[in-house]
Amino acid sequence: MSQAGRQPLRERNKQRNFQRIIDAAFELFQTVGYHQTTMDAIAEKAEVSRATLFNYFPTKQALLMPLAHQLYRERVQPEVLAYLETQPTTLQALHHLFLSIHQHILTFPDLYRALQGEFFHHEPEDTQDAGTGFLETLLATLQYGESRGEVRTDIPREKIARYIGAIYVSLLFHPLEQQTEQVLLTHYHAEIETLLAFLRPVLSSGPVVGIERKDH
Repeated sequence: MSQAGRQPLRERNKQRNFQRIIDAAFELFQTVGYHQTTMDAIAEKAEVSRATLFNYFPTKQALLMPLAHQLYRERVQPEVLAYLETQPTTLQALHHLFLSIHQHILTFPDLYRALQGEFFHHEPEDTQDAGTGFLETLLATLQYGESRGEVRTDIPREKIARYIGAIYVSLLFHPLEQQTEQVLLTHYHAEIETLLAFLRPVLSSGPVVGIERKDH
């Protein structure tokens, strides 16, 4: 019997309601826009009561991280892991990851700006994975880079992944005035190129040499 089949009926119903709400919200965010979508509209499209919707998600903003998580797991992560099979360099793989995030999660300006606000309400340690599996993919990419001799091993892989994650989030999600989609895209690409230029020597550098102390 599958794991889902072993779950109590109540739990399976909760998961179905959760998924229906997420699916309905994303469809409305795409077609109507995040700011134009109401909680009542989400409840109606998901075919759940308003009370049920608010039981799962007390605010519309609370939908953003579960939505990003689903999009990342279903679209970004499989695409990036498949790309690693083509034997790119580590920096090419990171570039592909960042562009895939934009393509599958940040395509719509309203969602982009809404996610910016959501990131600012998290503590720094929470943003490094952002509820998506981002850190997990970074670890897989760095392990791949180590196997190619392109990534330093004198610093634990987990630390390097968290450093990259923190920098990525800080570059991407700083406040922007209301801008057109093209301006946002141009800004995103420029930030990614800056990040990769910074990482190029850092990932492959040798151990940091301590400063010799001289007693006078």
